Amino acid sequence: MGHDWILALEQQTDLTSSHGAVSDLAAAVRRGADLRLYMTTDQYEETLYFQQNYAGEGDAFAGLMSHHHSYSHRGQDIQQPYISIFKYDDSGTFSHVKWMWHDVRLDESQAYPYGIYRWFICDRWRTVYEHDAAGNLIRGDLEELKEHVRRGHSIQVGVRQLFGLAEDTTDGPSHISFVTTMQPLIRDGHVQSNCDLVAIGAPQWPCTWRDGLHVAVMQPSTSGEILCFLAEPGNLPFKRVMRRRSMQWMVAEMA
Repeated sequence: MGHDWILALEQQTDLTSSHGAVSDLAAAVRRGADLRLYMTTDQYEETLYFQQNYAGEGDAFAGLMSHHHSYSHRGQDIQQPYISIFKYDDSGTFSHVKWMWHDVRLDESQAYPYGIYRWFICDRWRTVYEHDAAGNLIRGDLEELKEHVRRGHSIQVGVRQLFGLAEDTTDGPSHISFVTTMQPLIRDGHVQSNCDLVAIGAPQWPCTWRDGLHVAVMQPSTSGEILCFLAEPGNLPFKRVMRRRSMQWMVAEMA
């Protein structure tokens, strides 16, 4: 297990690989590795930090930016902020919804001719506890997970069949989505945690935000329950729901 950011895959503009393999990158994401993407254009360079990752069957993977904050719109300065929700994979296209002031939704997904794509991973996570949707132990030690909470260690949660949470369906291809946590706590014998904003797509692969997109404020628990507020961008208000899913709780081997 590596503790540094390493180049796992480099793609040229035509998406051919000049370093690494998609299958190896997808396997790393499936293990819970952190993911970043460096890209070039004729005007700028950028690196995307993903708050959420998707790992599906075979070579299916994606990095998601669930709450990117923008300061301009179509080249013009704006007076109110808005949130952009992105999904990038190895296809050369990206899904992009702008959730703007007054609950306006704009879908600006597209293919863009970037110069190169460099996918970096930090393979620093170890599974401490895993349970099924009913909260039954699959592997690991819940008491060890509690100790990591008490010691202030970094924790992330992998939620199986997250895409489809809004409809409460587990249909579609098998997948796991790793989400960032920001407030783990121990209550009633279980670990639960508030998460950053979570993007939830349609239960299919490949998918775009045009196939469906919800944003969730959620609190998963080792009981198998996920308390969340769900909304479609452009279609407020949020709806409070309780779901159950299998989950994988992971601890970072470095800060």
